[in-house]
This record gives sequence, structure tokens and C-alpha cells, in this order.
Amino acid sequence: MDTGTRISLELAHIWRKITGRRRRARRAAKRSFADALARLGPGDVAIDLGANAGEFTVPMAQTGAEVHAFEPDPHAMTRLRAAVAGKRNVTLHDAAAGGQAGVFRLYRSVSFDRDPDRQSKSSSLLAEKRNVSTGDAIEVQVVDFVAFLERLDRDVALIKMDIEGAEVELLEALLASPLRSRVGRIFVETHERALPRLAGRIAALKARAAGMTRPQINWDWH
Repeated sequence: MDTGTRISLELAHIWRKITGRRRRARRAAKRSFADALARLGPGDVAIDLGANAGEFTVPMAQTGAEVHAFEPDPHAMTRLRAAVAGKRNVTLHDAAAGGQAGVFRLYRSVSFDRDPDRQSKSSSLLAEKRNVSTGDAIEVQVVDFVAFLERLDRDVALIKMDIEGAEVELLEALLASPLRSRVGRIFVETHERALPRLAGRIAALKARAAGMTRPQINWDWH
């Protein structure tokens, strides 16, 4: 990624912060997510991609919906299991979700050893993400998410997606598949500032999704 693109991304971020647009967008996203949760109930399906310790898995489960939570980091998974213990409507997947299946390296934060509870949120399948260490990686299973939806064979009311850069390949595959019509709402955090080379692909995804009624994608998640 050229220096000019990096500078443009940073300037755009600073401008959104100064003008308050970033803050307003995030507040609106939180309200929209709360509304989506309020609409969930028994018989619905919700999916948490990048569940970490269960901050959002738990409120999803409390609605009575069937919840699938994906988390590849073993440290975070230990905490997630404790958070949802006894919740029979939650299925845990000890894996990452992505655009293709296989065994891949998961790169942890440069500060992981200092504060694993907090820093496990930054673990990424992409080695070039600017806050991870290429020397601190573990092998994890990655599930082809479109194939997972096909096996699930159910409509999905809500997906929360925070997968540290892997969202791009996953969404490209999902939006190219007819299975996208089975998904109601997606709340996704994109990571173009930490992974500038993804900026163009993210812009293309936003343009493509703008004309779709299913799924409805909120790009301002966290």
C-alpha cells in the first residue's frame, strides 16, 4: 500500500473524529444493534464471529435465540466457555470463520503476554496487521463460512463480525453467494487503518452491499 493511501486513511479518520461523525456513527450502530437484539427470540439464529470472551455472545443467548459463536484463540475460548456455561442454546466453534477452510496461523498482539484478556481481541489471521507479532503465532482451524451457512440450512437473523481483517474475504464470498439472502442483519467492524491494503476492497464491498436488502450491513460496528 502506498504512503499516499495510508495518509488519506489517517486524515479521513481524523476528520471523522474531529467532526463527531465517527462518534455519532458508532452510537447509531449501538442503537441499531440493540434493536436487532430486541427482535431476536426463540426460533431465531444469531452468529457471533470473533466472539472473544462472550461480551456479545451472552446477550445474544439471553434472547433465547440459537447462537453460534466462533473463537479461534484458545485463551479467549477458555473465557468464552465460562461465560456461556449452562446456556444450551449456544454452540461454540473452536475456530475462526473465513472465506476458505483450512489450518492457518493466528497472529497475536505484540502485547498479548502482558495482558492476554484484553489483547486477545487483536489476534488476526493476517500477518501484516500492524499491531500483531509475526513471531507469536499459533495454528488454528478456519471454517469456510459460506459452507457453514449451507450446512446450517437456516435463515440467520443477526451476525456480529469482528474478525480483525478476515471480514473482507468472508464478505466477498458471502455477497457473491445466493446464501446471502438467508442473512438478515450484519454488524461488522472493518480494519482498513490497521490493514491499509484492504481499503479498496472494503470500499467495493460497501458499494456492492448498498443495493441489497438482504443482508443489511452496518459498517460502523465499534
